[in-house]
Amino acid sequence: MNPTKQASPQVLGRSTNVREGSKFKVVARQDPTLLQRVVEQARVKAHESLGIDSQQRELDGIEKQKEEMERRQRRLRAEQRAVINGTTVEDELERGGGYGRYDYVVEDAVKARAKALEADILAESDLGKQVLTLRDEKDNLLDTVWLATSCGQIKELREQVNALLEFKPTALEEKALQIAPVEPE
Repeated sequence: MNPTKQASPQVLGRSTNVREGSKFKVVARQDPTLLQRVVEQARVKAHESLGIDSQQRELDGIEKQKEEMERRQRRLRAEQRAVINGTTVEDELERGGGYGRYDYVVEDAVKARAKALEADILAESDLGKQVLTLRDEKDNLLDTVWLATSCGQIKELREQVNALLEFKPTALEEKALQIAPVEPE
């Protein structure tokens, strides 16, 4: 630093802050939780002096209940994942993933199982059976269009396979088999 120039107030302030910071650390080591306790006590007294201490106690209680509910949710989600993955609850809790993984692991398993059970439930009623038939036709639509535009040999082969497997073609497949075969040119 040039001896003819004076140090700016900012530079002096920084060096003073560094010295004070070092002293602060030495004092803080004597009672590391002192400042934390002081801050908490000051907050409590501030609530009391403002006349809002009962509301704050209730809010604090609600916050504790929320934390307990979140712990319970994490535990239940871990229990679900443990059942689905064939692991222990403790393993799932250690892995974490209580939110993001839950959506994929549990929700995918539920969707797959529900889809399988949906067909069984639909098969219990006449209307449900009609829905299943329409779904089958939709699923086989591409094959049915191919069959309708195929040559006679393909149609004949399809009829033989259906007879061998005792497979009853859908109404749309029946119509496709009745269409005159496309003969090669």
